[in-house]
Amino acid sequence: MTDKDQPIIEDAVAIVPVSDVRRTVDFYVDVLGFEQRFVSQDETFAIVLHGDAAIHFVKAGSPDALKATAENISIYLWVRKLDALHDLLKPKLDRLPENRVRKPFDQAYGMREFHVKDPDGCLLLFGEEIV
Repeated sequence: MTDKDQPIIEDAVAIVPVSDVRRTVDFYVDVLGFEQRFVSQDETFAIVLHGDAAIHFVKAGSPDALKATAENISIYLWVRKLDALHDLLKPKLDRLPENRVRKPFDQAYGMREFHVKDPDGCLLLFGEEIV
C-alpha cells in the first residue's frame, strides 16, 4: 500500500453536552461569530460552524452528566489572525460575566491564545502559532 492509499483521519469534531441547546447555539452565534448549521426540531442536538471548524452540541441527560462532562471539556481552536479575531469579538466578550474570558497572551510553548468559557463551562482556547 502506498502512502496515498493509506487510510487517514481528515478531521475531528467535538460533541459537547449542554444544558440548553438553543441557549448554547445562540451564545456561539451571537457572541463568538459562529454560524448555525443545524438544530434538531426537539432542540436536543445542534451544529455550529466557524470556517472549517465545527462543534456539535447534545442535550445532557442529567445535571450530573453535564457536571461530569461540560465543565471538564476544553476545545482548542486554531486561528489565523488571533488578535484581529479577539478585537472583533471584544465588544461582546466584555459583556460576559467575570472570569469567563482571558485576554490574548503568549504561551511558553509558542502559541498566542485567548480563552472563553461557554454558558455551561466548556473552555474554548483560541490559539495561533507565534511566528
